[in-house]
Amino acid sequence: MERMYNRTAPRRAVNLTANSDLVQRVRSEKGNLSLLLEQSMITFLTEQELKHWQHENQAAFNSYNCMIEERCTLSEDIGQDL
Repeated sequence: MERMYNRTAPRRAVNLTANSDLVQRVRSEKGNLSLLLEQSMITFLTEQELKHWQHENQAAFNSYNCMIEERCTLSEDIGQDL
């Protein structure tokens, strides 16, 4: 997968609101809020890229599924159950 963001971009301060109990619990566990936010954003972007890819390739998925329904898979054709 290609790099989805510039890892060398400068850091920037942002103002956020979050559940105060979650913030307190993360801090009590010595969690890094900035790192957790960045990891969450990476996860979110990865999921969004997958959704976009699936949407963009839906026609190919449908075509392949129709072909399998009409002709069966190669393994079925030669009598191999995988």
